[in-house]
Amino acid sequence: MPKYQVYGVVTGTKYIGEFEANNKEEAEQIAWDSENSHVSICYHCSKEIDEPQIEKLVVEKVED
Repeated sequence: MPKYQVYGVVTGTKYIGEFEANNKEEAEQIAWDSENSHVSICYHCSKEIDEPQIEKLVVEKVED
């Protein structure tokens, strides 16, 4: 019987910040360019996770 290696794709959310922009698209681009658009994993967990990255950003308008 053949053997298979199986990997789990792990997703989560990370708060990037609030940004002033003219529209959602601009806010998303500013967020991508910010210093917070990265993922860091603790030493213990990093042994189990390869290539952590932010796949997409969700943009919500802040209501005053």
